[in-house]
Amino acid sequence: MKVGAIIAEYNPFHNGHKYQIEKFRREQDIDYIIVIMSGDFTQRGEPAWMPKHLRAKTAIMGGADLVLELPVYYATGSAAVFAEGAVAHLNALNCVEALSFGCEGFDAEAEHLEWLERISNILMDEPERYKESLSRSLKCGLSYPAARAGALSELIEMPELLAAPNNILALEYITALKKSCSSIQPIPVARKGNGYHDPDSDCFFASASAIRRAIQCENDIDLQEGLPETSRKIIDAGFQRELPMRPEDLSSMFAASFLRSASDLSRYMDVTEEIANRMLYFFKNYRSLPDFLMKIKNRAFTYSRLCRCAAHILLELDKETFVRAQADDYAYYARVLGFRKDAAPLLGYMKKNTAIPILTKMSSYPETLSGNGRRLLEADIRAADYYRTALQVKYGQTLKNEFNQEIIIL
Repeated sequence: MKVGAIIAEYNPFHNGHKYQIEKFRREQDIDYIIVIMSGDFTQRGEPAWMPKHLRAKTAIMGGADLVLELPVYYATGSAAVFAEGAVAHLNALNCVEALSFGCEGFDAEAEHLEWLERISNILMDEPERYKESLSRSLKCGLSYPAARAGALSELIEMPELLAAPNNILALEYITALKKSCSSIQPIPVARKGNGYHDPDSDCFFASASAIRRAIQCENDIDLQEGLPETSRKIIDAGFQRELPMRPEDLSSMFAASFLRSASDLSRYMDVTEEIANRMLYFFKNYRSLPDFLMKIKNRAFTYSRLCRCAAHILLELDKETFVRAQADDYAYYARVLGFRKDAAPLLGYMKKNTAIPILTKMSSYPETLSGNGRRLLEADIRAADYYRTALQVKYGQTLKNEFNQEIIIL
């Protein structure tokens, strides 16, 4: 049995994602594909555009065999934390042979992998020239991503490709595999069609961000050529009932959490004393979460970084729990969101080989998990409760919580 994996958000699941699954399965002779997917909050720190159980359903209908949830502590972390957390879970399953990820800028995938490997080696070794350049840029007030890209540009060609979101994560996946001495083989898949930030939604390979914007502007899912028919039907059924969710929908919840934690903001992940002080200063004119974060944004702190800080404050994701999880090598459990019926042999294979519990029933977690692992799962439950409550307020619907939402089985 050959098992492959993909780390994803599927926000929403589009034709490019379906193409990746099909190409990965065909060219690598994969029997089963496991997807480890962020839950109700994304790596950018924003709430997912649609709920995780619907995204898991679109993934399975689009070709995935099993969908696991990436714990929110890692799902809302930096690109490095996101990658290290996800790769650690795949390593702990002890059955994954290959990891597929998107990349852009190269026609030849082998050439792209070689380029990523070169950059990863620089990040791992940190040569003196790289460290000096990085330090100078940070002292000048550049954000860490900008400073790192600048330092790397002195040592490699085509530094502009480092700004592509798919390449940023691809690089972190390669580095996470190296750091963990993983036996999992990296398999890049060249992105088809439009780039990640391309606003054109009227094409077969439209980006997720373009699709989200178009649906929000036009209120017409049927117009979105970039969606598989299965995704279109699921989105249409949940539209204006369970989706879309937007960052501004959490504005009141965030304000309440901020006021409750204002005296100790820096205990949360990513929140430095300087960011905490800027937040406290600008909060006096608070109107909405996106507006608040735009006011705080400057050369040193990107909007994405501040979104993650806000998510960590809202969801009470503290540094102490994360540091302990990092020391424990991240993975405490694998929570199943959904699977394909004919993938039952995969579940049996996983349970036989895994080094961590496979959670299929939320009611059993108190007996299964303890200590920091339990804290991580309870953070997932808390994140889902915030998300669900915001949706109920927005759409006036009663939605299922984590304990009565069934696993998706198709």
